[in-house]
Amino acid sequence: MKIALAQVNQTVGKIKENTDKILKFAQDAKDQNADLIVFPEFSVVGGFCNDLFLFNDFIIENCKSMEFITSAAKINILAGVVTKDKFNQNYIDAVALFSDKDHMTVVSAKEFLNDAEFNDKKYFNSTGFSNVFKLNNKNIACIIADSQVSIEKNIEKASWLGIDIVILLSCSVYYKGKTEKIRNLLKFLAKENSLDIAYVNMVGAHDGYVFDGGSLYVNKNGEIKALAETFKEELIVFDTEGSSVAEKETNQIKELYDASVLGLRDYIEKNKFKKCAFGISGGIDSALTLAIAVDAIGSDNVLGVLMPSKYTSKESIDYSLELCKNLNVQTKTISINDIYNVYINQLTPFFDGKSKDLTEENLQARIRSNILMSLSNKFGYFILCTCNKSEDAVGYSTLYGDATGGYSPISDLYKKEVYELSKYRNTISKAIPEFIITRPPTAELRENQKDSDSLPEYDILDDILVKILDKKMTYSQIIESGVKEEVLNKVWKLLSVSEYKRRQSPIGTKLSPSAFLRDINFPISNGYVWKPMREKDLCQKTTM
Repeated sequence: MKIALAQVNQTVGKIKENTDKILKFAQDAKDQNADLIVFPEFSVVGGFCNDLFLFNDFIIENCKSMEFITSAAKINILAGVVTKDKFNQNYIDAVALFSDKDHMTVVSAKEFLNDAEFNDKKYFNSTGFSNVFKLNNKNIACIIADSQVSIEKNIEKASWLGIDIVILLSCSVYYKGKTEKIRNLLKFLAKENSLDIAYVNMVGAHDGYVFDGGSLYVNKNGEIKALAETFKEELIVFDTEGSSVAEKETNQIKELYDASVLGLRDYIEKNKFKKCAFGISGGIDSALTLAIAVDAIGSDNVLGVLMPSKYTSKESIDYSLELCKNLNVQTKTISINDIYNVYINQLTPFFDGKSKDLTEENLQARIRSNILMSLSNKFGYFILCTCNKSEDAVGYSTLYGDATGGYSPISDLYKKEVYELSKYRNTISKAIPEFIITRPPTAELRENQKDSDSLPEYDILDDILVKILDKKMTYSQIIESGVKEEVLNKVWKLLSVSEYKRRQSPIGTKLSPSAFLRDINFPISNGYVWKPMREKDLCQKTTM
């Protein structure tokens, strides 16, 4: 049996274009003598559409496209759709089989996750409806990917029913380590239940959510018969009885970089922006952001803006220019000294008796922000924010200053990961000067300033943040791991009081299960003081 896995990059809401792509891929698969082509979950509407699902006209257009696919299909097509349940009452997240000028719903989502990505329960009815169909003497069942537990149960149930092939349709978001986890899980489930599994996942990005693809077919012996690349649109046609394919070793740093590029590219292109600009400081964050931007939309569409002050070192200017030269990026240099002096002269009478502090430092960042937004308004540049996750966590950025921008490509990367991705990018081509990678981090807002004047060293800070945000360790566990109590208290205080800044930050590429504003939200008004608690005191029953 020949099957085609259509790992497509669709656009949310562009129903006609998505439908045209489905039919084009279907024709390509037919030309290669495929018996069946499989598309991901939500492939007609383009992905999870939020409150568009509440617009009746949107649903009607989706249904008309299903009718068009039915009339035009020249091959068996499985595709993720939105349709009515069998009682014609509620909308369901479903999979339809288009075949012989007809279509039928073969499965609908049974379990909805209460997660940060998609609020399925708001829009869809949970029915768990499923049909088994036969093709080329193979019993085939479909599953819509939800929780791992649900997938495992459904595949086990399919094995009891004598299913030969389970087809798993997905529109699932990338996170660190996902590729290897999914691949190993499906190989295990195929062998454990003695059936073949086809997995088809959406690829592309939508509003910072990256869909990694990684579609595959694994037989009941755990052998991979087809394997799509990650972060790339692809059509794979293969014979289920054909030879196995070699697995590429996963590289998490490469995946993070590729996801960052795809997330930015699709955000810019799908929102019809043409070019971007942002400040180049001579630091590692703007350097990595520049590399990602160039790889996403091309160097001709990126502008690097140098905005030196009297505190900016010659090295910062020289290596910023070298960085832009390495990446073939046009630059503009606009000194902020005169503008800054005008502000200071005007404000000095009101600051009488006050010594210099963060006010003068933040003023520089906000001047730079105004320059960037002026270039955006005048020339149409889309402004990028260069803040990383470590800085966002502890509020080490200036609201309406360096936190300005329409999109933040590295906002879900810890500082350690920023360095790792920068070094990885230099293995592709010489991009980021070694000086930028090795210099101590500094905002250069005052004489001889270093980030470590205000924060723990980044290796210490990142270690604490990972333990709080990713590992969900208790206060006592973190202290027992070797973290000093006064350092932990400082980090926790900064993390707690910075939520108001994060709520006003631009969206960015989600790369982990602990992304701010998507997975992690603290109260803005937060009086909680973190301190060690005893596990045995948890929810003890009291007697009145």
